Amino acid sequence: MDITIIALWSFALFLSTVFAGMLAITTLTPKKKSFVYAILLLGGAALSYGINFVSYSINLYNDAVGIVGQCIFLCLLLIPLHKESTSEKLFVGMTASLFANVSTFMFCGTSDQIIGAQLHLFDGGTPYTVENISLFILIKLIVFTILFVLYMRFARKPLMETMKIAEGQLRNYLIAPAVSVVGFYVVNLVTNEKGIFPSDKAFLPLYGTICLIFIVEYIQMFSSIRWTFEAKKSEAEKERIGADLKVATQIQADMLPTIFPAFPEREEFDIYATMHPAKEVGGDFYDFFLVDETHLALVVADVSGKGVPAALFMVIAKTLIKNRLQMGEEPATVLENVNNQLLEGDESGLFVTVWLMVIDLETGHAVEVNAGHEKLAVCRKGGTYELIKTKHSAAVATIEDMKFKQTEIDLKPGDKLYAYSDGVPEQINEKDELFGADRMLEALNADPDAKPEETLETVRKAVHSWRNTTPQFDDITMLGFHFFGMGGKEGVKKNI
Repeated sequence: MDITIIALWSFALFLSTVFAGMLAITTLTPKKKSFVYAILLLGGAALSYGINFVSYSINLYNDAVGIVGQCIFLCLLLIPLHKESTSEKLFVGMTASLFANVSTFMFCGTSDQIIGAQLHLFDGGTPYTVENISLFILIKLIVFTILFVLYMRFARKPLMETMKIAEGQLRNYLIAPAVSVVGFYVVNLVTNEKGIFPSDKAFLPLYGTICLIFIVEYIQMFSSIRWTFEAKKSEAEKERIGADLKVATQIQADMLPTIFPAFPEREEFDIYATMHPAKEVGGDFYDFFLVDETHLALVVADVSGKGVPAALFMVIAKTLIKNRLQMGEEPATVLENVNNQLLEGDESGLFVTVWLMVIDLETGHAVEVNAGHEKLAVCRKGGTYELIKTKHSAAVATIEDMKFKQTEIDLKPGDKLYAYSDGVPEQINEKDELFGADRMLEALNADPDAKPEETLETVRKAVHSWRNTTPQFDDITMLGFHFFGMGGKEGVKKNI
């Protein structure tokens, strides 16, 4: 065989290697210095051409160093030159080599046959002529230039993004390009043996089908990578949100008084409160604290809405109410000021119902403000729990400069109070029936003389049994208070 033909045919295959290499090196990140990198690339290119020349000198029809050999050579060249993981370099190397060879057969070979036939370059019965191989090389240069520009413009960035989001898991996908490379090589050998060349009518349907299979395979592979990434991202986001909500739940719990007995040194009263949020964090809150040595403040409130926004609004409302009470303001004045403070610059549209009471522990005289909240349940000494009617006002943070009404109540030693949020009477069951105030009073009066914590637990169990499998739709907050007066619990017992 003429050495010129061998040299030209080796150069034609060498162009495919160069094209595949350009695709790969523009996708990967060099880890060598520029001049070292350039020397290694040039050395690799020269070695590639030398291997092609030797192979074709032995057998011009031998494609053993075609796609498979080219792919192996390219991957070995990429491994020491780039920073990415070995699996990423293998993936890029095999994909680039496959793309170069598919392009050669689909575009270059077909174009060569069509143009060569028109120019009568095959009249001698063989395509291995200087004229035809030169035309083939020219077509390759044009096709590869166009494809490289298209790759850089449209495909390079998506491929790099896919590799990035694979998070080192590309080794799980290496089987696809490896099988594709070998499969294309086998198809090439079979078609050459059967005489199916670009001039054959079966060529385009056959290779078009094969290319379509490769395209679908890669689409499925990239979709799998992205789906896996999105699934992991979603899971990580859920874990992060879960962790944040756990912290928020703990912060909210820490803001509510949860140590009981709350005032072990005080014998004038007994108190207990609970809050069970419908979500991780809730909008309900309760509070109790000594305004001074002789006055105790009780608060139960319910912020509209649920979740984190309601919880944040709850923190602000709770803090403002407590600060105002400790400044010595009357309960009605407290809510008037808090109302305007919450409305100032607020665009959330949230509001809060509040039950607020300040009790004089020496006299039992109490001042109550009910801002859109549930009715208070009172159990007089020796009696049963009943809902009492007091003056009601609109919820806090609904109308600017609103005035709130106060109700004065005199408590006697042995009296009991039960304050709650609407999550108790408005809990529904499977039939969409409300738990209601009557069932709540029934649970309270199961044992009117029970301690506050026992009373609240009885009501909680009654609500839980009522809803059965129905989810808790709202926060449930309860506060129980027993007044003993200055004589304490023993003084109440003596007077029974």
